[in-house]
Amino acid sequence: MSTFDGRPLGYAQAMRNPSVLAFVTVLALAAPAHAQQNPDQIDRGGPITILKNMTAEADGIIVRIDGREIDRLREVTYDDITTVVKTGANTLTVSWSHPIQRLRFKVAFAATRNDFKNVLVVDVDSNTDGSLNQPGAKTWAFTIPPGTKSSKF
Repeated sequence: MSTFDGRPLGYAQAMRNPSVLAFVTVLALAAPAHAQQNPDQIDRGGPITILKNMTAEADGIIVRIDGREIDRLREVTYDDITTVVKTGANTLTVSWSHPIQRLRFKVAFAATRNDFKNVLVVDVDSNTDGSLNQPGAKTWAFTIPPGTKSSKF
């Protein structure tokens, strides 16, 4: 049931209630503060580094960069790994607890917006690499170009 203007019955009375009105006012004032970030921490132009997984795998795979777990490769997706990598040499390790068919992913870096360059491309198939047919791990090295500012705050 509603009033002639479409609002539910009791809406006008509730809005006249000082405690409800005070609560709504506090929410309205607080919301922008939570939504904003410090402008010094925003870099809209880059740099950015992503992990692009192109083949979903079953549970049991762990991806680490320099020892820090970043993904499980369960779905085809992009992961922003900007805060995980560092300028210079990095290592990416994939470990798996069961036989897998294929590892297919890229690490791409952009010093500026939308100017991505692949710094690591992995496309390994169990038909050509028998190590995927049993539990194991592989490690690859890649480099984030020097002279780029860090995105870490």
